[in-house]
Amino acid sequence: MSKSSHRQSPGNKKVNSPISEKSRRSPSGERGQRRRNLILDTAADLLAQGGPEAINTNALAERAGISVGSVYQYFSDKEAILTALGERYIQQLGSNTVAALQQDVSGLDFATMIDRVIDPMIAFERKHPAFRHLNAGQSEEGTLAQATQRIDREILTTIYDLLIRVSPDVKPIEGLQIARIMKALYKGMSYLIQQEKEIVKDGGNIDGMITDMKRMMADYLENHLG
Repeated sequence: MSKSSHRQSPGNKKVNSPISEKSRRSPSGERGQRRRNLILDTAADLLAQGGPEAINTNALAERAGISVGSVYQYFSDKEAILTALGERYIQQLGSNTVAALQQDVSGLDFATMIDRVIDPMIAFERKHPAFRHLNAGQSEEGTLAQATQRIDREILTTIYDLLIRVSPDVKPIEGLQIARIMKALYKGMSYLIQQEKEIVKDGGNIDGMITDMKRMMADYLENHLG
């Protein structure tokens, strides 16, 4: 049976973030884009180190080595900075995650397939620690939360399609259920990454825990699709 006949999962449309940046001006030319990126990169550093409360225009300007007026040229306030930073991460996360899930995994055993798909997704979350603060800091109706929900739906759809490529005879309802469980296990890994400092401080082995969860994924797929 063809992939198209199975595809009944939600969120089939390409992810488009609903975030609308509230900025004073758009960067014009390469110099303006560099200045805007500098502000956002600095905001990300402050956010990763101290959470949203660590960001204010004075601290940001001092860390970036620019004037406070330069910050206000591009962003009207702290919320505008966080919103723009959130949009950047949402786009990067969506692109990174979907690309990982769309890899060619034909001929691979389940354990190897899980490594090939999950490792780049985990690497992204470790590379961008500021994203967890943005994600956790939004209400359910917030624009960033809405974008995250769209990413979740896209991840679910893409996992479903991956499963169909691996096992084209799986029934649509069963395939969607397996996809939901795979997504839930990945979210569990994401939670562990968010708690990495605390886990290591308590003497835990974060890499070993992630390996155990990947083994759960592979065993589950083997039991249901093997």
